[in-house]
Amino acid sequence: MKRDLKTHFKEYESFYKLMRSFLIMLILPLLLVMVNYLYSHTLLRQENLNYQDAVLEQVQLATDERLQGLQRHALDLTNDATISQALEKKLDSQENINYQLWQVSNQLKYYSASAGSLCDTLLYSSSYDCLISGSYIDFRVSAGITRLGSEEMNRLVLEKLQNTRAYCQFQLVETETGERKLLLLHTMPLWSTGRAPYGTICLVIQEDALFQGILETEEAKAGLYCLLSPEGEIAAWFGNEALLPAVSEADASTEEFQTLNGSSHTVSHKASVLNGWRYLSIQPEHTMVKKLTGARNLSLLMLALVLVAGTIIGVILARRNYMPLKQLMNELRRQSMLFKANPEEVTDEFSLIERSMKEMSRSMSALENTLKEEMPRIQESVLMQLFRNAVTDYPRFQNTLQRVGILLPYDKFRVALVKRLQEGELDQQLISMLMVKERVIQLAPKSLVYAFATVDDDSLIILLNGGGDDFETETRRILNTVAEDMRESYDQMLWISVSEVGCGMESVSKAYYSVMQAHRQAPEGGVQYLEESDEHCAIDKALESLAAQMQNYIATGNEAGALDLLHRSLESEVRQKHAALYEAQAYCIGVMNIVTGAYRVEDPEVLTVNGEAPLKQLFLQHNTFEMETLLAELIGKVCAYVRENQQSPTAQLTAQMLDYLQQNFWDVDLTLTSVADHFCLTPSYLSSFFKSNTGETFLNYLTHLRMEKAKELMRTTNESIRDISEKVGYASANTFTRAFKNTEHITPSQYRESSQGNGE
Repeated sequence: MKRDLKTHFKEYESFYKLMRSFLIMLILPLLLVMVNYLYSHTLLRQENLNYQDAVLEQVQLATDERLQGLQRHALDLTNDATISQALEKKLDSQENINYQLWQVSNQLKYYSASAGSLCDTLLYSSSYDCLISGSYIDFRVSAGITRLGSEEMNRLVLEKLQNTRAYCQFQLVETETGERKLLLLHTMPLWSTGRAPYGTICLVIQEDALFQGILETEEAKAGLYCLLSPEGEIAAWFGNEALLPAVSEADASTEEFQTLNGSSHTVSHKASVLNGWRYLSIQPEHTMVKKLTGARNLSLLMLALVLVAGTIIGVILARRNYMPLKQLMNELRRQSMLFKANPEEVTDEFSLIERSMKEMSRSMSALENTLKEEMPRIQESVLMQLFRNAVTDYPRFQNTLQRVGILLPYDKFRVALVKRLQEGELDQQLISMLMVKERVIQLAPKSLVYAFATVDDDSLIILLNGGGDDFETETRRILNTVAEDMRESYDQMLWISVSEVGCGMESVSKAYYSVMQAHRQAPEGGVQYLEESDEHCAIDKALESLAAQMQNYIATGNEAGALDLLHRSLESEVRQKHAALYEAQAYCIGVMNIVTGAYRVEDPEVLTVNGEAPLKQLFLQHNTFEMETLLAELIGKVCAYVRENQQSPTAQLTAQMLDYLQQNFWDVDLTLTSVADHFCLTPSYLSSFFKSNTGETFLNYLTHLRMEKAKELMRTTNESIRDISEKVGYASANTFTRAFKNTEHITPSQYRESSQGNGE
């Protein structure tokens, strides 16, 4: 049993490693969350303390301002002339005394209204032994007063009134039962020169009104704010009464966080601007952390759920991720020679993969050696596709060339066909071609790329590729040197046919067929360079004029129109000009490319004639009539395919649009919007539809169509540029000239001169 478990863990070691990785990935975020919570808790406590300090400071500033306002109120009473004159002189007549004291009471009523509910305003007259307010006058108060609360409180207050000698002071009066009054006492007159004062101003501060409007939040009611006397006695307070017994304890300590009444509180202190008075704030910490605690509990619950769910998901993901590895292991156990030799051997996954990769590496090395031996033949096969125009997607073909080790990075190409003229044994011919290859490799500079393909035993094709201005000069130097060296050093007579310089990979097949056509002539010694003649240029221009109309016929499946156009173009551009056979073949190749590119044919069988590529058959024809028959058959098959596939609404609409443009290109008002209106479409939809189904934008197609019609008129008529511009849909000659120059890179006048100079 123990051995079975050991074997099991060894076989599935990678699975358990994956599981550990998933669990570690789960645990690390959990730890980070907990650390973040602890840090946030500490930070929140400090922020709460700072907040409570700020609140207490606001309370201190507001309360001190109110107390200072009371001091100014008392000072105003002291300086009041009516009150001073009434109390300073003692009268004998009771009637006069009553009148004077009534005046003082009325004056106090005015001051009491200005003080509001913050305090009760009283005035004690020692001369008359009476207590005056805005609403009453009590005589003989020495015998006892009853308007300030309990008897003890009245006695204590009266003592303060009778014995006060200070200019202005706050007095806290507290009975044995805890009853408490905060007084502001001020002697009259303001300055005494040794004689006893004749009166005392007494402001009985209302404790409830002192903090009114400053602290009204539920948070403030949960804590306690106190105004303490210099002796530490509570002069006023607001908030939770249950915290009052803890005030002395909190005040005695300097700790910011204290445990009071069994729970944690924050304690803040502020000094008053008044002498010796202090403010104290006691706030329960649980109100601060309540939300955090709830968030913590929720986070812990969520983390627990995530841990459970993550573990389950981790197991599932580990199994899913391990399954490909397990399948690979099973496959290796079935196929690897290591296990076939020792099927009982048990090893972990990666050891098995390592040993299998080594075995595979040895197999790959053997395969690479075989591939190296076959690579020259593979390269020749790929090159022949390029030479014989069997390439439809040149960017993708470029990747194919790179995969087989052929790099053609430049835009200029030249094809050379090398043939050994002397007859000899096969070995001699092969050796000669190898010598040519080696000599080309030796002579070629780094800026020139080359590739080789064997046609016959005595013939070699060289593909030259370069990008510099000296490309033509360098190729001439290399090929001339090769021919001369083979003649002088090895007595080997070579005939080398070299094509003109072509631009782009698309020009290679044309160059290839031109040198192959040249070799059908009587062989000569030396190097023959095939330069592009004026006739070739004329044929290319003729193909440009033919392209738009032929593409329209093919795209619409109009076989009759396409055949008629083919016949007329061969008559005018080939037969009447008595073109050479190779020139006729070049023109027909151009027509073939126009036909095959006019419509996207999905079935490759359609682009064949008698089961073979038409291009190959073209070079087997002996005259233009046979070539026309071949092209006519190809056009018939393509048009039939187009008609069959034009049953879809998309194809039909595309054909209708192209035909409409052919019939109305001369209209100056022909625009994207007008065409869209004609077909009951929106301009934006027509633009997108036209581009996706023709491969060209609406404006580019219309401009190209108009330019081709204009060039035809300039070649075949003597009409003015202005008249031609109107006939092809331009409102002014200037607009037409700009459009023509942007498209053809020459002016209409220059084009007419060049076409007339070439005899067109």
